[in-house]
Amino acid sequence: MRSLLLAASLLAGSFGSTARAGYDQTEWGMALAQVQKLYPGGFVDRQPTRTEYRVIRAVGEMPTAMIAFDFSGPKGGLSKVSILFPEQGTDVDLRQALFEPPSPTQAETVRMSLRAALTAKYGKPVASKEKDDAWVTPAGDGIYLGVVPVGAGLAPVVVYSPPKPDGADRTRGL
Repeated sequence: MRSLLLAASLLAGSFGSTARAGYDQTEWGMALAQVQKLYPGGFVDRQPTRTEYRVIRAVGEMPTAMIAFDFSGPKGGLSKVSILFPEQGTDVDLRQALFEPPSPTQAETVRMSLRAALTAKYGKPVASKEKDDAWVTPAGDGIYLGVVPVGAGLAPVVVYSPPKPDGADRTRGL
């Protein structure tokens, strides 16, 4: 039950009641400096083709989540936001984007709670495959829920992405 409450509060905080594109307080295309002002204290990882800004924040009732803001879009604007859930109470290395993943049981509990909350908010996923699900918000944003490899384990992840300008199929690859 606690995980379901966590998921519901995570999602309620991420999206307002109106159809607005972006994650939480951000909007797609925002500059790095604007996101840093909203989420201070993170680490900037500059690569040749993209920049990623990572912060540690409480998300819902989870005291520790790593939020990664990706700036690889046109003109270097905000193009994707990923939220990863480490084992609670462990350290997160923002420079290396490394952390201790939750136990397999806890990772699946968090993932299923997030799935239930997203389904309650947006309806049945537009695509599902094993441990991957996808939704489209009223604003056209894509939401992906799944697990990703971290070290020797798996961590739950929620990825927010902007609307596809060409109406491309968001479910390819699921």
